[in-house]
Amino acid sequence: MIQSTELRDSRTVDVISRKTGLAVLRTFPLISRKIATAVAFVILIGLTAPSASAIAADDSADAAPSAVLAAAPADAPGWTTLFRDDFSGPAGSAVGAKWEHEVGTWGTGAVDRTTASTDNVFLDGSGALSIRALRDASGAWTSGRIITADKSFAAPAGGRLLMTASVRLPAVADPTGYWAAFWALGRDADAQIDWPRTGEFDMLEAVNGTPQVIQTLHCDLPDGGACDEPYGITSGLQDCAACLTDFHTYSVLVDRTVAGAERLEFFVDGVTTHAIEESQIGEAAWDAAIPNAYFLVLNLAIGGGLPNGVCGCDSAAAPKTSGGTMSVDHVAVYQSGAPVVAVPTISGTAAAGATLVADAGRSTPVTYQWRADGVAISGATAGSYLLPGTSVGKRITVTVSALDGSDAVTSLPTAPVSAGTLGAVTPTISGTAKLGNTLTAVPGTWTPSPVTLTYRWKADGVDIAGATGKTLKVATTQIGKRITVTVTGSKTGFTTAQRTSAQTAVVVR
Repeated sequence: MIQSTELRDSRTVDVISRKTGLAVLRTFPLISRKIATAVAFVILIGLTAPSASAIAADDSADAAPSAVLAAAPADAPGWTTLFRDDFSGPAGSAVGAKWEHEVGTWGTGAVDRTTASTDNVFLDGSGALSIRALRDASGAWTSGRIITADKSFAAPAGGRLLMTASVRLPAVADPTGYWAAFWALGRDADAQIDWPRTGEFDMLEAVNGTPQVIQTLHCDLPDGGACDEPYGITSGLQDCAACLTDFHTYSVLVDRTVAGAERLEFFVDGVTTHAIEESQIGEAAWDAAIPNAYFLVLNLAIGGGLPNGVCGCDSAAAPKTSGGTMSVDHVAVYQSGAPVVAVPTISGTAAAGATLVADAGRSTPVTYQWRADGVAISGATAGSYLLPGTSVGKRITVTVSALDGSDAVTSLPTAPVSAGTLGAVTPTISGTAKLGNTLTAVPGTWTPSPVTLTYRWKADGVDIAGATGKTLKVATTQIGKRITVTVTGSKTGFTTAQRTSAQTAVVVR
């Protein structure tokens, strides 16, 4: 996926992909240094940036990103709509002036040639864009690749940028080699792309007709570096069972509201699926990529490094059905400035059984709403929140509002909630170690209640067959031995714990 046919005089570089072990030709613009990277990912030429034209703005409190995504492509309170397209128009007509075609072949191992033909890129007449891959009688493939004419989408310092699209993936009988993508490329202050240093956000990559999607950040050095290129910091394959039959939204939030603690958050259908903190990659690599101006790319390729890697095959050569179509219901870009009220913070350890405490950052009376992965938690409306076991793996935020619901601001999310630690107690044994007597395990009080407890009795460290109750009747086989009991505690969202009692005296007759 390099530049179009107008740049055939650009130099050609032979790149070996670490992902696939295949040698491919990639064409690069005349830039100052040789860039080596993976077959599966993308470089574009620098273009002159027009200024962004805001479609709508609202000075009220920011809507939560999940609410913005649910309403897209409509305007949202507190956000400026930088771009939107709902692809209205007659069936078979060309995509509008908000988009530019990129025509040519690309150095990602894909075998299709992208065109500006309405055979490949067209409106379906029902409010969606279609990008269709076609094979001609000679076996050659054509498809489509478009980018936004506006290349200035950026998150301001202290603000946020939200880029989203609703996409239905291609569904054909033989899909091996199909590669659908919705992504964004960053440009530096000179409007140049220096991949991956200037940044790439992959909101959606889906290959080979599998019900899975991938989301990735690319940054820093082309080999290794802070983003582990050429792989990037990736979500890996995420299951998305209905993505081949229905429209789903794929999004990224660039959150720069807290200096030094900025983050990227990827979503599928408004639910957080992948998040990357500034601290993960370091200030230098982050600042070289994240604050940049970005533009959007929609494309459907045939074959290439990523589908090859997923199928473990030559995906371009595999039998496949012509006519697969990537449909796009809408695309939108939103921006919010630095909040006029404080961003709340959360203190405490994100582990089951721990209590998180919100700091509203303001002195006026407020209300609280805690959320897990962006979904409001029923009844969680106090200034603190005790994390249940069911929250493990989720990121927690708190939205703070004035009493009338205005000035709603949401905190940064926590790390994913980890499994909690049970408050385990070493058991004791009551009763006399004598033949025929009954010994009773006294487990003590395990926390947080309730905890499921199981028992295992042993004689001189060896399990006593069938002795798994709270009591043990001493039998002849235990004479001359010392008895212990091991108590195991388990609870959803907590690490299982075991405690073993002290030994009894030697069992006597």
